[in-house]
Amino acid sequence: MEILDAQIHCWRTDHPTRPWVKEYRPGQLPSGRNQFLIHAGQSADPETVLIAMAEVGVDGGILTPVGVYGEQSDFELTAAARFPRKFGVVGWIDHLAGDVEDQLAADAGRGLLGVRILGLREPGRHERGEFTRVLGACRALGLAVAFSLAHPVDPRLVAVLREYGDLRFMIDHLGVGLAPPLLGAARPERPWEHLDAVLGLAEIPNVSLKLTGAPSLSSELFPFRDLWDPIRRLLDAYGVDRVMWGSDFTRTNGLHSYWEGTHYLSHIPGLDTDALSLLYGGTLRSLLGWDRADPAPAS
Repeated sequence: MEILDAQIHCWRTDHPTRPWVKEYRPGQLPSGRNQFLIHAGQSADPETVLIAMAEVGVDGGILTPVGVYGEQSDFELTAAARFPRKFGVVGWIDHLAGDVEDQLAADAGRGLLGVRILGLREPGRHERGEFTRVLGACRALGLAVAFSLAHPVDPRLVAVLREYGDLRFMIDHLGVGLAPPLLGAARPERPWEHLDAVLGLAEIPNVSLKLTGAPSLSSELFPFRDLWDPIRRLLDAYGVDRVMWGSDFTRTNGLHSYWEGTHYLSHIPGLDTDALSLLYGGTLRSLLGWDRADPAPAS
């Protein structure tokens, strides 16, 4: 079975030849995010990620910027160009840039498959119409849009999801509004308190769900049995053709192993081979249009 990871982060250590934005340098982070440097201070370059993928049986993955290089995706797009059968990119963009349409078109020409717009969850930005241009450009280019939810879900966001019915929206982190905790931070006490709201969004047909970082919500060891019921409820609501597995590796380092974060789904009772095939890659291929074909030889 082909296994494709819907979200992987990679980077290299801050260096004059590839500097981090100042917000991520030591001494610049807000006190609540200092733990980020425990893992982000070390290189998690594409070559290292490829070795880890091979060890756990992951065939390919979607690179998503972690933020250390700012609102752009050049590092990830360069990696995808080097390893086109291994990496696709759902990138970042400065959605308020005057040339956002041109930037997206250029990145799409380099293999960009989608854009992650974290601010999409903030109601005030919808009031200002901040996302009209970037969503229009994504629609024109056939790019998917990934975002995280904030709870309670604002009706203006729901209206946008319906208005752009021909855009493929992907909700990160099971829709619970919680990314995997940084090292040293406590796991959430009530990770599923907003599950009903996430289930309600399943009625919007162009909305899909990423199971990124799910084991970080568990209070148990592998195979994370306390995840089984909420995941089954999400699958019942969305269908396996709108749900995709993702690890959030390497951000989950120290919370659980990459192997555990990859293989827990196969232990959930009732998921047959066809369902797992979609969850582990078929849905991702379809929604992102990633064919992973070998590049054409140079003429």
